Amino acid sequence: MIRSELKKKAQSYLHGYYGNWSLLVIIPSVAIFIYFFCIMILFQSPNSTADQSNNYQSWQDNYSGKSNRFTNDYQNGYDDGYFDGYDDGYDEGLYQDDFYNEEDFRGKNLDSISQKSVISPLKNTNRMVTYAQPTTVKTRFKSFFAFLFGIFLMFVTILYRGMIQWAAVDNLEGNNFSLKTVFAMFIKENGKRTVSANILVTLYTFLWSLLFVIPGIIKQLSYGMTNYLLRKDAELTPKEAMQLSQALMQGYRLEYIIFSYSFVLWQFATFFSFGLASVYVIPYYSVSEALFFDQIIEEKHHLFTQEKEAGFADF
Repeated sequence: MIRSELKKKAQSYLHGYYGNWSLLVIIPSVAIFIYFFCIMILFQSPNSTADQSNNYQSWQDNYSGKSNRFTNDYQNGYDDGYFDGYDDGYDEGLYQDDFYNEEDFRGKNLDSISQKSVISPLKNTNRMVTYAQPTTVKTRFKSFFAFLFGIFLMFVTILYRGMIQWAAVDNLEGNNFSLKTVFAMFIKENGKRTVSANILVTLYTFLWSLLFVIPGIIKQLSYGMTNYLLRKDAELTPKEAMQLSQALMQGYRLEYIIFSYSFVLWQFATFFSFGLASVYVIPYYSVSEALFFDQIIEEKHHLFTQEKEAGFADF
């Protein structure tokens, strides 16, 4: 069955089931909005606010300000009296040739002025003390919190994808499903199997991605049917589902990646519509993907001939 036929068949299966998908598809949009909103709140620290928070003012600031004001008034009065006295003495001494040497007095007076200019009034020049370390610690704490929240959100997203795949199987089988029923079946009843399987898939994919990324992509494609198989057969263990997924996807990995990228325009529509298009895109893609997996099982049904030895039931 070609991709266009799978998509048409998926649309026919979705008729009458969009209400069941409603809450399931609203979750990712809300989660992404909450994540970016929290990031904006954490890192919203204008320079003015940061500067005000880092400026330390001691209890002596007010007292120092008053003392500086009084010192300035005293200095201004002293300067006025000094220069008035100097001018008067200069005028009187100008006409007393016996006691006046212009060069000597000029040098002395200039020296006294230069010395006076060096003396600065008593001021509290260290009123404001800036502490950079609290800001650094606070920024690191925010970054660490954002990192942990991102890890948590990634883990929730992985489990959410598994729930979506289970909902797609229910849709194809004609079962009545909702967010509550899918969550109860995926987490409460089969949480040990599903959570363990998704953690192992994520861990193995990450480790293989360390080898120049491409091996990680191949492994991710190989494990693509893991959640689907766990839903199809309740007796499968996480490792058995992963091994069976690799066997089934052998020879279909390239077809699977082409199938996935055939929805890229719909994903752009979801992004530019701020998640509104996901109400249609997520069910459409998920049911089409489940049909794609059904087709693989039909073509590789020989893998299920030895049921007892393999340890899983015939689909």
